[in-house]
Amino acid sequence: MAKPLFLIPDDFEDRRFFTGWDQIPYDFSGAKLRDEMVKRTSHLDVQLAGDETEMLAILPHADFMAADRLSRQRLDSGLKLKWVHISSSGADHFFKRSEITADNLRQRAIMVTTSKGAGVVVIAEQVLCYMLMFSRNMVRAVRQHLVGHWERYPGQELCGLTLGVIGLGAIGSRVAYLANAVGMKTIGCKRDIATVIPWVDRIYPAEDYREVMRQSDYVLLCIPINERTDKFINDDSLSCMKPTAYLMNVARGECVDEDALVRALLHGVIAGYAGDNHGRPAGPVTDDNMERLARDSKLWGMPNVIVTPNCAVAGPRRYEYMAEIIVANFEAIERGAEPKTRLIWNGEPV
Repeated sequence: MAKPLFLIPDDFEDRRFFTGWDQIPYDFSGAKLRDEMVKRTSHLDVQLAGDETEMLAILPHADFMAADRLSRQRLDSGLKLKWVHISSSGADHFFKRSEITADNLRQRAIMVTTSKGAGVVVIAEQVLCYMLMFSRNMVRAVRQHLVGHWERYPGQELCGLTLGVIGLGAIGSRVAYLANAVGMKTIGCKRDIATVIPWVDRIYPAEDYREVMRQSDYVLLCIPINERTDKFINDDSLSCMKPTAYLMNVARGECVDEDALVRALLHGVIAGYAGDNHGRPAGPVTDDNMERLARDSKLWGMPNVIVTPNCAVAGPRRYEYMAEIIVANFEAIERGAEPKTRLIWNGEPV
């Protein structure tokens, strides 16, 4: 019996982190994902297309495929497609960059799974980096270094301070684990408070997020974007924070009202901000503008702000973690079970 064919398109790679490069490093390429999948299962025929022509030739025979966007042509060419695995943990960017909708996939009975969990380790380490940069005043050190200025200054220590996580999912839980390791008190909120997280000192219901923000010296936002969380960070929620506290965002840029954030920073409502995701593109989402801070943003150059260019997920092991997720989902499908990272979109599975 022929093995199911899993197609990796030629453009499935992390090229956005290597602007101007003719060839990106192997660890960030579709070849790495293919090789990691082959290591983990012998029950799939994993094929990596060399170019668009080869991809369109293979696609009519593919049972499953990976995608970070999907054109109408690709969907129509995938005559046998039963499952699409997307590269991101959330599907909002996938649909914004695609020519098709969730309903188009439902009508074809094509299942969608996400890469939720593939970026947990590296994103959590970046958040720890944010906290260390603020506590040890490394932003000031870098600024002084760039202009050749020598001036001693004091810093803080994280040990004994409180981290509050708004959204204790996989990423938030991992950050709490790292914070616990350096002696921080960890609190947070989530929808399901029945699940115990051993290294989190107290878990609040999601609706009690203001209490988490009041108590915390560092507040981490890692929630999905939806109608309820659009501009979640606003004048009201920021007013809950201590004036000595720092806000960090690894959720979508749309979760933050940037005007309110700038006001809070300028008027001392909070001490500082670090973010990896920014703003909301005016037009179609592309690799260039995805989560990009606007050129005229007032956040640029602020001394108490760390702006990173939507790179928290970038790491050499991302495709290893993604391969584990894909293979686990495939094994679930084969035995008739629900894949762990199946997409729920607008309340319904895809």
